[in-house]
Amino acid sequence: MSNKIIEIINKDKYIYSVVLNFSQNGNALNQSLINKLIDVFEYLSKKKSCRVIILESRSKIFCAGADLNELQKMQNNSYEKNLEDSKNLMTLFKKILSSEKLIIAKVNGAAIAGGCGLATACDVVFATENAKFGYTEVNIGFVPALVSTFLTKRVNGFICKELLLTGKILDAKEAKNIHLIDYFVESEKLEEEVKHYAQNFLMKSSPQSISVTKKMLYDFFQIEEKMNLACEINAKSRKNSDCIKGINRFLKKEKNFWN
Repeated sequence: MSNKIIEIINKDKYIYSVVLNFSQNGNALNQSLINKLIDVFEYLSKKKSCRVIILESRSKIFCAGADLNELQKMQNNSYEKNLEDSKNLMTLFKKILSSEKLIIAKVNGAAIAGGCGLATACDVVFATENAKFGYTEVNIGFVPALVSTFLTKRVNGFICKELLLTGKILDAKEAKNIHLIDYFVESEKLEEEVKHYAQNFLMKSSPQSISVTKKMLYDFFQIEEKMNLACEINAKSRKNSDCIKGINRFLKKEKNFWN
């Protein structure tokens, strides 16, 4: 199963890679990419020969976050339509967070806003010196609603608050220090390290135990109820005057000063 913007590669026994391949758009999370990713994770979740999924990018950008051109057009949508679109993104995050497979993010470029959420929704995150992480939604007048629901499960509350309120950008070493990612490796060793990790996992971890444990943790984290509230916040925030102003300025390459 493959298409122009996503490739599925069987890398080894039980190991599949989902490769983002929409470099001209920075792998931005438009509705088309979101729908295709939902389909891909659904497909692999049912595949008995798949136990590990590696999410990666073929370009220098892992994922640039929301497609701002599309988001700008959505500002004319009704609240109900925006809520529907928000729930679609929620479905993608739920597919990753609740999957019975081990999902590894392999980040060798920028993972920004929703793209940072996409990486950190995965069970394990590897990143290199080329990686950058940040929740920059507030810089353009948007709200980091959905991604915040599981960010609090990765970093402590005070760090989470600073990341979401300031939009600060972190390199991989800084991200590792606050536990936003799990492993920092040099880019030339990334492929080898991820492969070794996945193979060691396959050898030592019971498939049935992993399936039950992941479902248990997903239920314990109680993310779903928070996500439903986040969808409402997301949909409403698209109509905020700051959001309309911020996205227009960004697309026109104008500086966003809020004073």
